[in-house]
Amino acid sequence: MAGGHRLFTLDTWKNWAKSGKAEVIQTIKQLLKEDSDNPGLSQPSVCKDLSRGLYEILSAVLRGNLTREHVRPLLAEMLNWHPDLASQLVEVATLLDLEASTIDRLSRNREQLMMLLKSLDIDKMMKERLEIETLGDYGIVKNKKNFHTKQIKVKTKLFYKQQKFNLLREETEGYAKLVTELNQEITERVTPQSIIQVIRSLIGGFNLDPNRVLDLILESLEARPSQHQFYTGLLNQYPCESATISELLGFKLNNYASNGKDTKGIYTTIALLIQANILQLSDIYSWLTPEDSSMIECHLKEESEAKEIVRKLNVISTKDKDKDKEKEQERQEEEGLKEDFKNQEVYLSNQKIQLCIALIEVGAWEHFVEISSRFPDYYLMSFPPVSQALCQLVHATIEPIYREVCNLPSRLKASRVKPLDNPLAPQPARKFSDVCSTVFPMLLVLGPHLYHDPGLMCKVLRVARVALKETPVGEDGERSNFYFEFLSVLDEVLLPSLSMLDSNPCLAEEIWETLKIYPYQHRYRLYGRWKNESFTQHPMLMRRRAWLLKKAKFIMMRITKETIKPVSRGIGKLTHNNPGPIFHYILIQVQLYDNLIGPVVDSFKYLTSLSYDMLGYCIVEILSENKDRTAHEEMIISPWLQSLSSFCGTVFKKYVTDLGGILQFVANQLKSEKSIDLLILREIVQKMGGTDTLEDLTAEQLSAMCGGELLRREAGQYQQERNTKRSSLRLKEALLENDLAIPLLLLMAQQRSSIVYNQTESPHLKLVGKLYDQCQDTMVQFGSYLFQVVTIEELSDRLPSIGSLLSDYHINADVAFFLARPLFINMLNSRYDELRRQDRGEKKLTIEQKKDRYIQACNEVFEPIVSSIQPHFSIKVWEDMDPSFFLTFWTLTMSDLEVPHHMYEKEIKKIDANVSPSTNKRKKETDRLLALKEKLQEEEKRQKEHVDRVYARLQQEKDGWFMLRGARSPKNDTVTAFLQLCLFPRCTFTALDAIYCAKFVKMLHNLKTPNFSTLICYDRMYCDITYTVASCTEQEAHRYGRFLLGTLDTVMHWHASQQNYEKECANYPGFVTKYRVSRQEANDYVDYENYRHVVHKWHYKITKALVTCLESGDYIQIRNAILILQGILQRFPVISNLAAVIEKRIEKVKNEERNRRNDLYVLANSYSGRLKGAKPNLMPETDFHIVPKRPQAAKVVNGASEKSSSSATNDVKSSGEVGDQNEKIVKMETSETTNGELEGKEDREAKEIKKESASKVSKEKKEASEKRKSEDREIKKEEKEKKDKDKKEEREEKPKKRSKESKKSKYDDEDYADPERDDRALVGGGAERERESSVTSNASSASNKMEPPESSRGSKRRKTEHNSKSRKEEGSRREHKHKERSKSKEPEGETQTKESKKEKKERKRDRSQDEAVDSDLKRKKDDRIKSNGRSEDDHKHRHQTHRADSEEYHDRYSSDLRGKDYREYEYERDYEKHPPSRHKRKN
Repeated sequence: MAGGHRLFTLDTWKNWAKSGKAEVIQTIKQLLKEDSDNPGLSQPSVCKDLSRGLYEILSAVLRGNLTREHVRPLLAEMLNWHPDLASQLVEVATLLDLEASTIDRLSRNREQLMMLLKSLDIDKMMKERLEIETLGDYGIVKNKKNFHTKQIKVKTKLFYKQQKFNLLREETEGYAKLVTELNQEITERVTPQSIIQVIRSLIGGFNLDPNRVLDLILESLEARPSQHQFYTGLLNQYPCESATISELLGFKLNNYASNGKDTKGIYTTIALLIQANILQLSDIYSWLTPEDSSMIECHLKEESEAKEIVRKLNVISTKDKDKDKEKEQERQEEEGLKEDFKNQEVYLSNQKIQLCIALIEVGAWEHFVEISSRFPDYYLMSFPPVSQALCQLVHATIEPIYREVCNLPSRLKASRVKPLDNPLAPQPARKFSDVCSTVFPMLLVLGPHLYHDPGLMCKVLRVARVALKETPVGEDGERSNFYFEFLSVLDEVLLPSLSMLDSNPCLAEEIWETLKIYPYQHRYRLYGRWKNESFTQHPMLMRRRAWLLKKAKFIMMRITKETIKPVSRGIGKLTHNNPGPIFHYILIQVQLYDNLIGPVVDSFKYLTSLSYDMLGYCIVEILSENKDRTAHEEMIISPWLQSLSSFCGTVFKKYVTDLGGILQFVANQLKSEKSIDLLILREIVQKMGGTDTLEDLTAEQLSAMCGGELLRREAGQYQQERNTKRSSLRLKEALLENDLAIPLLLLMAQQRSSIVYNQTESPHLKLVGKLYDQCQDTMVQFGSYLFQVVTIEELSDRLPSIGSLLSDYHINADVAFFLARPLFINMLNSRYDELRRQDRGEKKLTIEQKKDRYIQACNEVFEPIVSSIQPHFSIKVWEDMDPSFFLTFWTLTMSDLEVPHHMYEKEIKKIDANVSPSTNKRKKETDRLLALKEKLQEEEKRQKEHVDRVYARLQQEKDGWFMLRGARSPKNDTVTAFLQLCLFPRCTFTALDAIYCAKFVKMLHNLKTPNFSTLICYDRMYCDITYTVASCTEQEAHRYGRFLLGTLDTVMHWHASQQNYEKECANYPGFVTKYRVSRQEANDYVDYENYRHVVHKWHYKITKALVTCLESGDYIQIRNAILILQGILQRFPVISNLAAVIEKRIEKVKNEERNRRNDLYVLANSYSGRLKGAKPNLMPETDFHIVPKRPQAAKVVNGASEKSSSSATNDVKSSGEVGDQNEKIVKMETSETTNGELEGKEDREAKEIKKESASKVSKEKKEASEKRKSEDREIKKEEKEKKDKDKKEEREEKPKKRSKESKKSKYDDEDYADPERDDRALVGGGAERERESSVTSNASSASNKMEPPESSRGSKRRKTEHNSKSRKEEGSRREHKHKERSKSKEPEGETQTKESKKEKKERKRDRSQDEAVDSDLKRKKDDRIKSNGRSEDDHKHRHQTHRADSEEYHDRYSSDLRGKDYREYEYERDYEKHPPSRHKRKN
């Protein structure tokens, strides 16, 4: 048949799916129609016949033009068209088999042809006509040798064996009649009752053996199982016992097994008899082989082998030969696993397995369960025929309800499953309750072996999906029984069965469509059992998991940016049905290598929805593990957590995944007071919501954030909205659906307050600060995101009131107002719009009328809010500050105070630059840019009008903000309350709030707010920032630096020129130094030069505080000081000598922290470079303010004389530069340093010894001339003599002064100030006490948590002031001489005067007096040594360090004093002579 005319062409096979199949069907049907009687016979001279068509179809398979999967459905359908087609098909196949065996090129697809025929259930015909070798090679017969032997025996029996019968004298006619009666057509007239009478008659009439009659009845039942109801009814009436039947059947089973007969019929007979209770299962079970124990041993052996494979998976071999052996062993195991499924001898020789199959096929479900209970779970199901038979039973049971609720379109013809024709079988399910009671128990017995029938899995899932959607939920939230029963089916059956399939994404999506009806809590529980338990309960799943992990390791070793496409396909195929183990391994790799995050996320693009949901669970599971989240001795967050957080944000943004689980995990961690996992939420909000923190923004971006919504979006953020629009919406929906938006905010706010105390037992402060910053930044970031995407109506329904936030939730005011501020603004705008609409001429309203409406709206909206927040603070607070001011401060933002015109102009210019001449290609983009430009201009105009309305409201309200409180100072308590409750909490909240606080203070000044002192406010900010710096976290230090920079911008703007000062400060209430009940006078205000002195003091104080922190040795203080210095570098330092001091301390930090704390070294090195770059812009102190000339000796000798001070003051007066007020500044500055250096009696004696030793050491150095050395020695002796006399006088007058000092202490405390005495220059020297006080007294008397009083130093200074008065006259002569000596040490430009004879005599006399003083001092020293019981050597050793320090101090500053400004010398001496330990004791 190879030649001749062809019915089909090659195009028929190529276009099989489109037109080829239809063409073949039409041709075959036409051939059948032409000769329907004998279609298989070839006709002469006719080329187109049926045999030719079948030959060409099978030949296409043999030649590889078609696959057997394409042809099998067609042939199976064709067999039903005519009863002779099967015979004709086998004939054609026999011919093709002969051709394939002789032609080599056809032999390759010979197996495909045989497998195709084998799948058509025509084995009987194939055994009759195909060659024995073919039958054996392709498994059509089990053993070709036995088959050949059996064939010979059958032929011999048929043709050569002589029949012997009637050995028991039985008559053959009786058996013939019996067989005829038993096998007749069963009609309504033929009943078991009638037949039993016939059988009795035959037995009696023909002397038949009853057992042989029983055997014939069983044979008839075996031959006609479809008539089982008739035969079972007959056997019920036949007089026989169960034991007799079991013996007959047992004998048959053994006979069939030995002869190789087909035993399927006898097992079906046994099953039917057991189902009809004719045969007891226990009677026949003892005849079955093998023993139960041997079957259980096989199961245990298989389980141990699977565990061994899993164990070897974790063993790493370092030898190549072992790897080769392992590869070979793996290949053999995989082949063996496949052979186990294909080898039918495993279960065909097992009679118990065959009986189970028969029981399931006839529907004897209860009896099968009885046998199954004898073995381990799922053991019987591990045999494919058993599980397949049970799948068919489930098909028949679920078919009716599946057709009812899941109808396919009419044009699709689906094959229906016929129900079992057995009234004793399980009844078909017609309701969901029937599914729950009948189908689910079968599925639970089936377990993971349901994978043999994916179609049944789809049926079950679709029925369950409809049931879950239609089943109503009870009023109290109760679910139906079906809801929870199906969870068990998913857990034990469907998900494990999915793991056994090879890359079936359709079924995974089908499972997800049903599974997503459940909340994530149920889903995650299922995922956990699927991933961690199911893979350990079944040997086949253990093998499967080991194979998957090997594939995953292979793929992960090859993942790069260049191999994403092939790798993503491989990962997709592995995770379609087994996502859990794969994701677990991938996440472990991501934690170890953060550079894998990008490629791994990109390779997830082919995942199913079920895989994405499983990925979310795996992330939560890893985060829930009890792993250490800190590293390097609890100083930093562990890298694995940082990598996993970054991975979460990236993968959740790119792919649609349920976020409920991860968000609830973060909320649970916050409830447990563990804030370290907020890093995950921060990454998710940043990458999905496009909302970043405001900490890393540039100055221009911060300015843009002060504008409207459009400007903020265009110029204020790095993220582009179009990239996060969808992911942002998904995040919003997840937060609202799980009701986690507001709870997360409140939990973060509460955790922020307690994180310092409750985070861990003893963490490093660096980690605590980082966690605090993370909590703060995440809260602000998350809140900002919510305010952008969630409507105000949704927020107002969920957010508690401001009073509830402050009291019930115990949230600080800064956070409470941050949360409630958008609601307040929305209420205000809504009310303002309502008031405008009430006017008929809304569009014709003037600007003033709009301002009046706005003020009216503010009063109506804010009055109830003021009354609600007032009870939550102390009554004393509102004595200094009105609650309306408090609310105004916390509700305003930068957008209310100013319009960033320069940013609007910049964006508009950028748009103009991008607008090109209109072309067809760019016309759309040009139109968009022009529309954007118009929107920006309109927004700028609207914001300008809004700012004007806000200032109009503030102008009206300002008079009632601060109260004048009787005779007390009206300023100090007011400023203290303002700083504590408003300024300091908000300036460290965000970077934008830091700028807002600086602008708000300037706004208060510009509004000329009554009873508010701008000077005192700035003075309290600058005078002691040590505690503020030391208590800041890293981000707070950045924000505090921005705040100081903003205030310094204002201060230095006024300092820059007298014109600015006169225009913006002169005659302003903020610069009043005396507060009167009556009208202010002209001399009550600070003039420009005094303001410059005060600014210098503020710079000095900032320098002093920051240097104290730099010298503390504490990590936090050093870091914060450098960060603040970096933040204010534009405005500080501006004075060269202060910059030199700071630079010196920075260099010291660099030297100390190198190779010790490298992060501090890097910070210090960075600032050092920037400071060096700013040096050309520094100015000397004389340019910063007018520096009065004063004697150098006043700083060398403690207790300076009045003569030196007065002479310096006279010099200032003669210059005409400064008035009487500068004289007081000079005196205060002189006493500032000298007073601070006085100590007790013992300290002064130690100083004398120290100076004596310094003079002795200096003699050994010959760097200068002998004359200079002798003069220095004489000066020192004079100092000693004067000190000794002062001590004596002090000891004598001390008892007398004690009573006087106690009376004066009250007034002395008020007059005392340390650096703040500079401010006395502001008070013009007046002594009025009529409701007036100085700036300095107020600043020093008011208490603040950020600036505690320094009472310990004050007592020393008061004592020094008193002693200095008693020593003025006595020390005037030596002071004058000291002045002359110091003048001789000035720079080289000045000539040295010659000494007169009188001066030489005086110096000689002074030398003799000094020698007497030295001898007296030595005698006292010896007496003290004797009284202490110490030798002189001990004291020398004790003060050895002090001598070295004195020597260094003398050498450094005796030469540097020349040409150095007095203030610089004072500042350097203060810090060189007194190490940082002094400041620590003070603090």
